[in-house]
Amino acid sequence: MRILVAPDSFKGSLSSQKAAAIMARAAYLIFPQAEITLCPLADGGEGTLRVIEKLLSAKRQRVTVFDPLCRERNTWWLKQGETAYLELAQAAGLTLVSPQERNPLKTTTFGVGQMLRKAAESGCQEIYLGVGGSATNDGGIGALTALGVRFIDRFGRLIWPGKGEDLERIGKIDLAGLPKEWQRIRVTVLTDVRNGLTGPEGAAAVYAPQKGASPDDVKRLEHGLKHYAKLVKRSSGVSMEKIPGAGAAGGIAGGLYAFLGAKIVSGVETILKLSQFEDKLKGTDLVLTGEGKLDYQVGYGKALSAVFLLAEKYQVPVIVFAGSISPEAYRMFQKKPVSLFSIMPSPVSLKTAMQEGETFLYHQVQQVLRVYGYGRKKQEV
Repeated sequence: MRILVAPDSFKGSLSSQKAAAIMARAAYLIFPQAEITLCPLADGGEGTLRVIEKLLSAKRQRVTVFDPLCRERNTWWLKQGETAYLELAQAAGLTLVSPQERNPLKTTTFGVGQMLRKAAESGCQEIYLGVGGSATNDGGIGALTALGVRFIDRFGRLIWPGKGEDLERIGKIDLAGLPKEWQRIRVTVLTDVRNGLTGPEGAAAVYAPQKGASPDDVKRLEHGLKHYAKLVKRSSGVSMEKIPGAGAAGGIAGGLYAFLGAKIVSGVETILKLSQFEDKLKGTDLVLTGEGKLDYQVGYGKALSAVFLLAEKYQVPVIVFAGSISPEAYRMFQKKPVSLFSIMPSPVSLKTAMQEGETFLYHQVQQVLRVYGYGRKKQEV
């Protein structure tokens, strides 16, 4: 029997590598003779760099940047030859601000721009930036400010460092300070969603509430993003509002598309190619996967959606383990060869769920595979 173990991270509890190891350990207990292959996933969000680091012979590069609230922090990115791999979550991630501090009107991607600038200064000609897990909704103006773009308000004052609340204040955009080297550097944004910049499925409406925005904040951020998009289109002719994925990470994907000519691609598909996932899937009998929360967002380009599509292509059944599963998720997979299981043994607090994630996952994988194995034996008789 061949089992492919390919989970995403259980955010706040288990990295994808840790989750894969736990699931494999439980699977070996039930199927000791099985051939089990580990393939931890990432979709551009937190943990993407660690997955890439395992797949490639890239070297860590240390850097000091601003966090979402402009506090200095030491972090790292990866370099392989003239190619750089960066992760937005290292500088502007939601986990870098406490629940009490979360407010996308007040946060910035300035630190992401500092990382981009450092990669360019090191001679990199190609840069991959994973943008999931952000605490921001600034349309990327913070990152662009760090690169030399000057956003000026209607009174001629420089906007710095560039926060979500500043979008509606922009009166003029000055590109004179943006180094010409960005015309030749290829930037690819790895995103975990396909949402556009604005509208009911846009950056503010869908994701800002998760980052601490109130309903009034969402309206203000939406207004700011629309104003920003109109100004960009008027000054450069670039229309960023309807580009699939432009709304990723509070619109930074759209901002880098407009000003750096960045490509916006699926983060998980990039990781799947790097890990040769499809080749590993051929001939596999069962896929075990999972993540912390499974809900309607799986349809927006999250890691598991790509796994489901490829598994269906090769007619391989999938068992999913998640911390929580919404009714929408169950409905989405009613007619698919996918089974969904929560790892929670009983109603518990979020704190307990996070702390005991390893134990809960290990035991639930055992329980489900024990029944699965019994069914296989009955079929073989």
